[in-house]
Amino acid sequence: MPEDEQYEAARQRVEARLGFAIHLAVYLIINIIFLIVVGWDFLWATVFWGLGLAFHGAAIFFKADPRLRDWKERAISKEIARDRGDPPTTPTTPTTPTTPTTPTTPPTG
Repeated sequence: MPEDEQYEAARQRVEARLGFAIHLAVYLIINIIFLIVVGWDFLWATVFWGLGLAFHGAAIFFKADPRLRDWKERAISKEIARDRGDPPTTPTTPTTPTTPTTPTTPPTG
């Protein structure tokens, strides 16, 4: 990856994290004010906004997860194949290395 692309990708990740931090700060400030002024009557709004905040955080912090990246690549390949009219393929097994399953014999003696 060229240096300019690395810089741009890093800048976008930093801006995404900063956006999440601002979202979290606004959530906390507004909900503290609501708690003081209104009381617990606004709890439903806090719950739904909190769910949105959780999804925002998951999108930011789990975006680089290799399992998610692998799934996205498989889904993209599947969509391309579907557009071409190729027949569906069977799911592939994970590419994680596994230990050989050789039978063990108990020690004699």
